[in-house]
Amino acid sequence: YRLPHQGWAGGPDTPLQDAQRAARLVRAREGGSTLLAVGFSAGGHLVGSLATRFAEPVYAPVDDVDRLSARPDCVALAYPVTTMHAPHAHAGSRRNLIGDAPSAAMIARYSLETAPPADTAPTLIFHAADDRSVPVENALMLYEALRRAGIASALHIFEDGGHGFGMRGIENTPRAAWPGLVLDWGRAHRA
Repeated sequence: YRLPHQGWAGGPDTPLQDAQRAARLVRAREGGSTLLAVGFSAGGHLVGSLATRFAEPVYAPVDDVDRLSARPDCVALAYPVTTMHAPHAHAGSRRNLIGDAPSAAMIARYSLETAPPADTAPTLIFHAADDRSVPVENALMLYEALRRAGIASALHIFEDGGHGFGMRGIENTPRAAWPGLVLDWGRAHRA
């Protein structure tokens, strides 16, 4: 997906433009399949934005595909960037998304924990407690906001793993459970 700091006309909504279009294209081609979107780190912010802002018109319709819903049936966010608020914002993600000196309104608008709508897609979040790149508070804050809003959500905090553990080095560790957690989440929230 394209990034705002690359100079695209869509500014901070550029990644969401791409995510909405991708979701609609998948929906058009796959018909009744369950759409599970998964995002890691800054990609977790993008997928979280898709889960909460799927209906916002962030680009002019291209064709009939853009009449379809961009709402994923469910999402999974792995060690996600979720907040733009200090002190827990990931500085590079914040700078690349909303610039060096964003207004309070911009910070709130692009912080996923700020008032998630009632139709937010069911959200699974997993993170490592010892993540030194994206503080675990990102996961905790979003989960609490989703819970308060009555959104189907689940949170799994691994004791360790740092940032970006993905599939490497997870054998024989509790982190080896995350792919199964995601698959089970998708099965539980089939359309």
